[in-house]
Amino acid sequence: MSGIFGGPDTSGQEKQLELQRKQIEAQEKRQNEQKAEEAKRMQAQLRARGRGGSRSLLSEEREDATLGLGTNV
Repeated sequence: MSGIFGGPDTSGQEKQLELQRKQIEAQEKRQNEQKAEEAKRMQAQLRARGRGGSRSLLSEEREDATLGLGTNV
């Protein structure tokens, strides 16, 4: 009989589906942002390794490695 008078009320289900769609979109957006941030971090690490310059060649064992060996060796 409900078919004659307009069918069952599905507004509650539609609201729930819309809420789920919004949640999924927000989750996908967060995941994409995290992937982009991770990619930026990896690029920065690769760039730092490639552009280490003389600093990456200096020994950490000496107090002031930038001064060189000096004359009293």
